[in-house]
This record gives sequence, structure tokens and C-alpha cells, in this order.
Amino acid sequence: MKPSPVSCFALGIALLVPMHVRAAGEEQKPPTEENFYAKSLHYTNRGIEFIYSKEHGGLERLTGLTASQAGCLKGKCHARTCDTCHLKEVNGKATYSRDPAVAQAACEKCHGVPEGPDVHRQKGMKCMSCHSTREVHGDGVAYDTYMQPGVLDTRCETCHSNIKKSASHTVHKGKLDCGTCHVAELVTCLNCHVETRVKEAKDVQIELRGMFFLVNHDGRVTLANFLTCVYKNRAMITLAPTFSHSITREGRKCRDCHGTKIVRDLASNTFVPVRWENGKATNVQGVIPVLDGMKWNVPYLNYENGKWVPIDNPGEPLLNYSGFCTPLTREQFAKLEKARGAS
Repeated sequence: MKPSPVSCFALGIALLVPMHVRAAGEEQKPPTEENFYAKSLHYTNRGIEFIYSKEHGGLERLTGLTASQAGCLKGKCHARTCDTCHLKEVNGKATYSRDPAVAQAACEKCHGVPEGPDVHRQKGMKCMSCHSTREVHGDGVAYDTYMQPGVLDTRCETCHSNIKKSASHTVHKGKLDCGTCHVAELVTCLNCHVETRVKEAKDVQIELRGMFFLVNHDGRVTLANFLTCVYKNRAMITLAPTFSHSITREGRKCRDCHGTKIVRDLASNTFVPVRWENGKATNVQGVIPVLDGMKWNVPYLNYENGKWVPIDNPGEPLLNYSGFCTPLTREQFAKLEKARGAS
């Protein structure tokens, strides 16, 4: 019996395809392709290395040390497996869980518990009430940092869809981030002493409260964290977009930003954000526009035998606009110079 043309064709194709016959008892291996989660920021912890690197203006410019050498890469910040966030013990056995309480505990283990009152927490909302699974698990794209535009899905407007009805929102024409007015508290750090971290694996810095720095980020004016670092008698100032989970229903008033003493001092080049007097740091309170070329009159200190000691002649600090932010423009500052609202 002659074989049909179809049978011969099928046999020919089969002979061209490499075949592997698994021997008895041979272990069957899982597929080698990379899971999309392996590119997520939770898995890679890429953000710290990116922000720290000299190539992106980070602290490595000051120290000459990589993030790992400076002790800034912490193992606990890596979520290498699903168990990191989804493991739950039931009757003494480990099980997979999507229990919101388990997920919330996992968030707080690494990110901490936000300080101060917050309208969302007061209503019982949790981290995943606002944040998306794409943010947590990734989407197969290897992002550099959560501050990179397009990484976060979370938007106040997702729930607060009626904000256009308020004059205080429409006047800024969508160019002001919600948190700029509604964040009640920010903690910034003065004088993170890198040498102590490297030598003793200990964090020492001075916490400052009540300073709300303004920068541009992703098309809007937003709040920034302010950080000064000292290493071998030299200093760096870093500003990066930030968001504090201390949201109030009532926002700031026009007069809190426009025509303030801080703005007037910036205009006259006499602004001093932090002073060191009698062994203590004191700082101004209020909204601080960040301008390119502004003078940073802040103290720089060494940490010696458990005490802060001012550095003589530290020189001009290195400046780092981190996390894809930029200072305000002179045009933006001109608008802040004009007083608005009742005094």
C-alpha cells in the first residue's frame, strides 16, 4: 500500500522537529521563560539602585560608593516570591492567602505604618483600596523607579470625580497635584550621615517637619522630599517627588502659598530654611518653592561620639533633582509672588 502524500508530509515535518524523550525517572523541569513579576519593582528593588547611581545624579556622586557598598540595599525590601505577601498559616500549615489583612500586614512590614491622621484610614481604607495589582505585581516592563511617569495607576480622581465643581481646583487648571494642598504632614531629613551608615550600619539623621517643598513632576506641581547627606565633610542636597499618607479633607488656602514671607525671602535671596543654634536644628514652617539657582543656607554636620558637630567650610553642596522632577520655573514663581486670598 502506497503512503498518502499527506502522511509523507506529516512524517517529514515530524523528522525536522527535535524530539526529547524523557527517560524513566527523569525530573520534569518547569518552563524557563521569565515570569512577568520578575520585572516588577517589588522583585527587583531597582528603584534604590537607580536613584542612588551617579549616572542619574544620585548619592554615588558624593560617596563614590554603590548603593550596595553604602548599605542601602536591604534584603527585606525584596519580595522574591509570592509567599512574601501571601503566606498564611492555617492549622500549622502554610497556605496561599488573598486575605486583605494578610496583604496589609505585608505592606506595612516593608513600607511602615503612616503617621498622623488621614481621612482615608479613618474610613477604614487599606493600601489596596487605592493601589492596583499591576503596581504590586508589575506588568512585564522593567521600570526604574515608582516615580517614573506611568508606573502608578493610583489617582485621587478615580474616586473624587466631582472635583471640577470646586473653584479651588479649577483655578489651577489641572497643573497642581492633589497632595500639594491636601497633605497635612511631611517628614524631611537633615544631615543623613553616610559614614556612620557605612561603618556602623546605623542610620543617623535629624528629622524636620512642617516644610513642604514644591517641584514639577509629570506635568504637575507636586510636593518634594528634602534630604541632605554628608560624607567626608562634603554634602549633597536631594529633592524628589513624594506623597505622605496624611491627607486632610480641607486643603491649603491661597495665602499659604502665594505672597508669603518664604516667597519674599526667596525673591530677595535671603531665605534660610534651617538654622543650627545651641546644638539644635530649627526650620521654617510652610510651603517652599524650589528654584534653580536658589541658595541653600542649611547647616552641614558630622556625627562624632554621638553628637552633631558643625562642619567648617563644607563648600557648595552637590544638588540632585531626583525621581524625574525639576525645579519650578521663574514664570511659576512669579505667580506665587502675587498675594492671593484673604490674609
